[in-house]
Amino acid sequence: MILAAIGDIDGNARVLEAVLADIDAAGIQTIVHVGDCVGFGTEPNETVALLRARVVPGVQGDMDRRAARFARKHARETLRAECAPEVFDALQRTYDALRSEHVEYLAGLPRERRLTVDAVAVYLCHGSPNGQDAGLGEDDDPRRFQRFREVAQADVIVMGHTRNPFSRLVDGTLFVNPGAVADSPACYAVVDTEAEPWSVTFRRL
Repeated sequence: MILAAIGDIDGNARVLEAVLADIDAAGIQTIVHVGDCVGFGTEPNETVALLRARVVPGVQGDMDRRAARFARKHARETLRAECAPEVFDALQRTYDALRSEHVEYLAGLPRERRLTVDAVAVYLCHGSPNGQDAGLGEDDDPRRFQRFREVAQADVIVMGHTRNPFSRLVDGTLFVNPGAVADSPACYAVVDTEAEPWSVTFRRL
């Protein structure tokens, strides 16, 4: 299996286009995303349209969930209270720009997704099985990874949220955070299980 993993796009469609072009140039056919399709960027519709046109399987990030909830007045007031002002403003701009079918796409993304690619079990989530806001860091206690592994029951676990790219092998399960498309430089991960040991390469554009 050779898989490209992207995440934390944050509504930056032009950068996403460049990343997808780089993936295509490498001949990689399997792409997944780990959420936060929208956020602080100014191109939420274009971003969602690209992911939908390419039929990229993925999961819902915390910004995706909040943007989809923004339609409900009581949820909006809750978001105003719980989010930093700059986050709330970004959600307001994103929701105001989004077409209704793209709001529905974000609302319909699952919190977790399981795939089998070339007999390799792959688990996707944004943060962790404990929630979209509960991300894992490279230097976290190994017991956190072991608990995550027990829940996911997968060969490869791909998650985002913390934005820092890393890979870590724990008890035979490969954990991958692909980094953020929206960061500078943009970053994504290429996971290769076709040779032993399995490898992860981080591509920066």
